Amino acid sequence: MKINNVIRLAYINSEPLYKRLENDVRDRLKAAAEARRWFFIYRVKTLESFAMKIETGRVTNPSLLEDFFACTIVVPTINDIAVAEEFVYDHYDKLVRRPTDPLQTHKKSSSFEFDDLRLYVKRKTGLSSASEDLNDLVFEIQIKTVLQYAWSVATHDLIYKTDAVSWTKERIAFQVKAMLEHAELAISEAPSLATAKGFDKKDTYTSEITELIVVIQKIWEEDFLPSDMKRLSENISNILRVVGVTPTKLDDILHKEIVRNGILPSDLSPYAFIVQALANNREVDLISKLKTRRKFCLLMHSGMDLPKWCSTHPQCIWIGPKGE
Repeated sequence: MKINNVIRLAYINSEPLYKRLENDVRDRLKAAAEARRWFFIYRVKTLESFAMKIETGRVTNPSLLEDFFACTIVVPTINDIAVAEEFVYDHYDKLVRRPTDPLQTHKKSSSFEFDDLRLYVKRKTGLSSASEDLNDLVFEIQIKTVLQYAWSVATHDLIYKTDAVSWTKERIAFQVKAMLEHAELAISEAPSLATAKGFDKKDTYTSEITELIVVIQKIWEEDFLPSDMKRLSENISNILRVVGVTPTKLDDILHKEIVRNGILPSDLSPYAFIVQALANNREVDLISKLKTRRKFCLLMHSGMDLPKWCSTHPQCIWIGPKGE
C-alpha cells in the first residue's frame, strides 16, 4: 500500500511512545488478568492500519490516535464482563465507554453488527512518577467473551480485511454471530433456564451424584473438599457401582469407619478415606467385588489404614511405599 510520507512520519514519530505504553500496560494487566483465567491480547497498530484509520477523516490528531495501542480482555461469559470492567478501572482512569449505557444499544433487534464493549482509558493520575510522558496517552481496552472473541477472529478477514466485497460472506458471518449471541444467552442464563417448565429434568445418574455430594458434604467440612465436587463424586460413584453400595449405605459405612478409626483423619482426602472405609467393611467384601471387575483399580498409599491383602492385590495401585 502506498502511504503518504506525512502519514508515515506521523506514525514513525508516535510508534516508540506507544510501544513503551504497550510494555507498561502489559506489565500492569497481563499477569493480573491471566490469574483470573482471562485471556489478554494486545497490539500496536501497524503502519498500514494507522494510515487507513487516518484516511477515514474521523481522526483529529493522528499523533494521539485513541486505538494506536489497544488490548483485549477475553472473559468466559457475559456475566463476567462487568467484573472485567471494574478490574480495568482499578488500574486506569475511565474517559469514554462505548456503548455509553450497558442497557442501551444503537442496534436494531434485527441487527447483529459489532457492538462489543470498548473502554478508552489512560494512566491513573498520580499513580507513578515513572514515564510521565505516558500519562496522557489514551488507549482502547475491549472486553469480549470467549465466543465474541472467537467470532471476531474467525470472521475478521471476511468482514474487514478483504480485497472483494461479498454480501453473501458478510451475511454468513453475521448469521454465525446471531447464533453465538443465542448461545451466550443460554450459557449465562443456564441456572434460570434449568428450572424452566418442561426442561427441569434429571436422570438416575444425576440423582445418584447429587445424593453422593450431599453425603460427602455431611461428613467433611468445606475446607477439606475440592472445588470440583462433581469430579470427586463421579470418582466415588465408579467405586460404589463396583462394590454395589448406594450413597445411603455409604453414609452408614463412613460413620462406622470413623468409629473404628477413632477420628475422621484430617490428613486423608475424602477419596482415600472412602476407599479405606470400603476396604475395612466386611459387609462390603471389597476383595471379592474386585474379582468381578478385573480391569478396575484402586489408588492407595501408606497413609491409609488398610487390610493386609491390599498391599499385594494386583488391583491396588500404590503411590509411594506400600502399607504393611
